[in-house]
Amino acid sequence: MKAVVLAAGRGERLRSSTPKPLTKLFGVALIDRVMENLKRAGVTEVVVVCSDARVERHVRGRARVVRNTQVDRGGGYSLLLGARALEGECFLLVMSDHVFEHELLNRLIEARPECTTLCTDSELEGKNVEEATKVLVDSGLVVELGKHIERFNALDTGVFFCTPEVLEVAESFSGRFSVTDVMNRLAAEGRLRALDVSGCYWRDIDTQEELRRAEEELLRMLVKPADGYVSRHINRKLSVPLSRMLVKTPLTPNAISAISFFTGVASALCFAAGKPAAGGVLAQLSSVVDGCDGEVARLKGRSSAFGAYFDALLDRYADLLIIAGMIAASPAQNWLAGVLAIAGCYSISYTSAKHELYRIPVSGTGRLMQRDMRLFLIFLGGLLGAVYQTLVLIGVAANAVALHRLYRARGGVKNAGGEAGKAA
Repeated sequence: MKAVVLAAGRGERLRSSTPKPLTKLFGVALIDRVMENLKRAGVTEVVVVCSDARVERHVRGRARVVRNTQVDRGGGYSLLLGARALEGECFLLVMSDHVFEHELLNRLIEARPECTTLCTDSELEGKNVEEATKVLVDSGLVVELGKHIERFNALDTGVFFCTPEVLEVAESFSGRFSVTDVMNRLAAEGRLRALDVSGCYWRDIDTQEELRRAEEELLRMLVKPADGYVSRHINRKLSVPLSRMLVKTPLTPNAISAISFFTGVASALCFAAGKPAAGGVLAQLSSVVDGCDGEVARLKGRSSAFGAYFDALLDRYADLLIIAGMIAASPAQNWLAGVLAIAGCYSISYTSAKHELYRIPVSGTGRLMQRDMRLFLIFLGGLLGAVYQTLVLIGVAANAVALHRLYRARGGVKNAGGEAGKAA
């Protein structure tokens, strides 16, 4: 798959000396966010159409650059230049000043469109309808689009799948014309389909106010539906402001994962040295920092499968070491309860992975002993000096929740995984 990124706009409404594509959101240039999403979607070649040498230097080595020396001809001319560069092949078309999550591209690619397709959003509530390009969709076809049309039922997200007919139509224009003009001509001939991607985040950044709104929206999105009780009501209130600061530093998400891990190691050493209060506080601090790696990755638009894998592996080692430290505080008394707690922790982790693999929803009860809750209990147990009692509580509760998940998954595993589930 190939892609064209339109980055020739001047961005006068942003009132900045920086070219619009290089405007930073949480320390990352808008065009870098777009290119990262394209990379994650499996795009192998990117053509960037730009007019500013600073943008060209910024993307050199990562994309093929096409210079637009006639910016006054409009965005449609940039589209024409990009389509020409790909010599009539199919391609994804995205705007360098649109912020969107990579899931939007995934939906478009998975739809396997056979004709030119516009990703539309039919959830109008809460959107800046006045500024957005509006779309009228009927039976899956785009009837008309534009900023000032009177009848509409969706919004243009700025993400398209383009077939060679886009080049054909763009070639027919002279003078100044826009991407909307090209797409309207296709729509008039019944050659532009709509793909509803409602629920995927996107925003067009034209002003400083929209840039601030994008920051606020991305921060709110850090709270996830799958968050545990402690994470949602305690940890996120601490980690989100911390991530807002960390995102301005050179620290990578993987480096933050390592910091969380070593904080857990320090917790284990404190427990082993007979300092349970310090061990509990460090365990809870490790839990808070553990939320920051994913938050920083999402704020920078740089989430990765490897990062998630790396974080999950370090979490497992940290859990083992913290409980081992608690056992070491009084081996004769704590070893059996500690072994039970370790088994519970790993059973929770294993069943979580299986539920995700087989797409089995986890009930409210099933979230009770997730990592955020276990580390919070260790924090309380450390402060109270009740190390043995905490190990017993975690061991009993975590294993009970794991068995509850197994019971709830009986039908789900059979339906989702069948025989493959038995072989796992």
